[in-house]
Amino acid sequence: MAGYDRLLWRTLHRVLLVLAIGVLGLLLGLGSAPTRSDSLLGVLVVALVVLPVAITVRRMTPVARANLRAVPRYRPLMAVTSALLALVALLVLWWAVGNALFPGTLSPLTLALVGVVLAALTALLNRVL
Repeated sequence: MAGYDRLLWRTLHRVLLVLAIGVLGLLLGLGSAPTRSDSLLGVLVVALVVLPVAITVRRMTPVARANLRAVPRYRPLMAVTSALLALVALLVLWWAVGNALFPGTLSPLTLALVGVVLAALTALLNRVL
């Protein structure tokens, strides 16, 4: 796994950047009352998050993919950052579906912003240590 640390962290940083820009853009750009069509932007943000993760996992060897299960044990900061970013992506997707059904809410996006900040702090902690 040690050979893939740099690749995995680079992917996590890209996902963090996409989610940070996407969540802030959605919160600031939609105003107080998002419409149903704005849900497509949320789905686009989630798609832009899934793409680099899928490309990274596909580039890995089968042995390295199998070793991804050991990440929580040997790389706890990477696991926490990944979990927070996955939670943020799910919150954005939850907002997109909820806004498509009942337009006008921004609640999941505010939680997603907190998740992005926490993920950024864990990524920064990894760089410091």
